[in-house]
Amino acid sequence: MSEKKYIDEEGVGVLWELVKQKDSTKIAVPMELPYGFDEGQSVIYNGEIHILGGDNTKHYKWNGTSWVSVSTLPYNFDSGSAVVYNNEIHLLGPEKSHYKWNGSSWASVSTLPDAFYSGSLVVYNNEIHILGGFSTNHYKWNGTSWVSVSTLPYGFTDGVAVVYNNEIHILGGSFGSETKHYKWNGSSWSEVSTLPYDFSRGSAVVLNEEIHILGSCYDTTKHYKWNGSSWVSVSTLPYGFIGGWAVIYNNEIHILGGDEDRTDHYKWNGSSWTNEIIPQKLTIAELKALLNS
Repeated sequence: MSEKKYIDEEGVGVLWELVKQKDSTKIAVPMELPYGFDEGQSVIYNGEIHILGGDNTKHYKWNGTSWVSVSTLPYNFDSGSAVVYNNEIHLLGPEKSHYKWNGSSWASVSTLPDAFYSGSLVVYNNEIHILGGFSTNHYKWNGTSWVSVSTLPYGFTDGVAVVYNNEIHILGGSFGSETKHYKWNGSSWSEVSTLPYDFSRGSAVVLNEEIHILGSCYDTTKHYKWNGSSWVSVSTLPYGFIGGWAVIYNNEIHILGGDEDRTDHYKWNGSSWTNEIIPQKLTIAELKALLNS
């Protein structure tokens, strides 16, 4: 039996050695995300990574060793946002949709006060805050109703919001706001810094009391962190990261998916990036079918 080659969407070949094997032998082949994950959202829920949508109704979770299908989302979820609030996953947008997952089923929660598309969400002081989305809107959900909070300092679209030192930070965006960085202290907005690169459609997380920004549609492999006073370059991302999502899992940064339905899944342990590949056992006959598909 000769060698076969599987070519991924970037044209990079992964070589499979099939010689000296029998059809009954089980061998490991790499898998990453269970589907092309682009413009969806990811959250940590009950100690597992959940990926939600991306112009579809798919919902999977990662338990540290494998991806498992969880549910069918109540609608086609694309360019909205998601958070965990009161031990339930809340999906908001696009448009005015707002649903929650209690661990077994989805239920409609509210109608958003305005269309919400490509903005950002955080939980702050035990309330959900929605920020921007082709607007300067800033609302909060107290569990029963939506209340207007403030007017954002700029039109916030395609950026990311995080909670850092008990303040909401909004980072980057589109339409001339790519390097903006402001914070909300509970009563007013103030400028914090100028971002070190044009940050739009990337992702951001807080790890070890520092804000990490990752990727962008402009500088797709950049990775910087904010230590409270300055931005420092951290790493070069392992692939062009745009339109995917990042989460903190087991004190490591995980980046998932990206533009053009990427299925990449990498983690950062503080010094290097490694690919989260699931060993899946296939027979040679099954592998041949996969490689010839």
